[in-house]
Amino acid sequence: MTDPVLHCPRCEAVVRPGQEYCLECGGRLGHARPGPVERAAAGVAERHPWAGAWVLPALLGLAIAVLGTGAAIAISDDGDGRTAVSTATGGSPTVTDTGSTLTAPEPTEPTVTTEPAPTTTPPPPANPAAVTWPRNQRGWTIVLLALPQTNGRSAAAATATKARTGGLRQVGVLDSSRYASLRPGYYVVFTGVYDTEPEAASALQRARAVFPTAYQREIVP
Repeated sequence: MTDPVLHCPRCEAVVRPGQEYCLECGGRLGHARPGPVERAAAGVAERHPWAGAWVLPALLGLAIAVLGTGAAIAISDDGDGRTAVSTATGGSPTVTDTGSTLTAPEPTEPTVTTEPAPTTTPPPPANPAAVTWPRNQRGWTIVLLALPQTNGRSAAAATATKARTGGLRQVGVLDSSRYASLRPGYYVVFTGVYDTEPEAASALQRARAVFPTAYQREIVP
C-alpha cells in the first residue's frame, strides 16, 4: 500500500510521514493531514492496488479539462450565432434569413379637390353717350343715316342710341346745314372721326354690320 501524501496544515506544502517541521514555512507538523483528494486516492489505492494514488487525481484533472473545453465551445458558438434583427422599412412584416423586416405603411397624400374658378364675362367697354364733331376740323367719317330735320332731332338721337347699342363707338349727330360738304336740312347720324379716307374705309364694314346702308363721307366746315 502506498503511503498517503501529506500536506502542511499551514501552507499546504507536501510533507513526508514523520516529518516534524515544514520545509517551506517552518511550521510544526504535529497536525499534518492528507488533503481530500489524497484521502480519496488512498482509499481507491487500498481497494484497487493496481491503480495507485495517482489515478484519481489524473481522472479529476481530465474531467476538468473536458468540462473546460465544452464550455469554451459553447461560448464560441454563442458568439458566432447571428441574431435575427427586425428592421422597419415600410409595409407588412417580411421574414428573411436574418429575421423579419417590419415595414411601415406608406404615407398617403391627402386628396385636394380644387374647385374651378368661376368664369365671369368682362363688362363691355364704356361707350360714350354721344360725341360731337370737333369744331373747325376737316376729316372723314361714316354716315349711318341722314334724317330730315322736319322729323325732329329726337328721331336722330334714337338712331344714335341704336348704333351705340349695336357696338359702334364715337356715335354723334351733325346738323348738315353747318358743313359745306353736306346737303343742308338733315340730321346726320355718324360714327368715327378720321383724318384720312383710308382710315374711314377700314371701319366701314363694321358700321355696315349694324347699318347696312352706311357709307363714308368727307366733312368740311
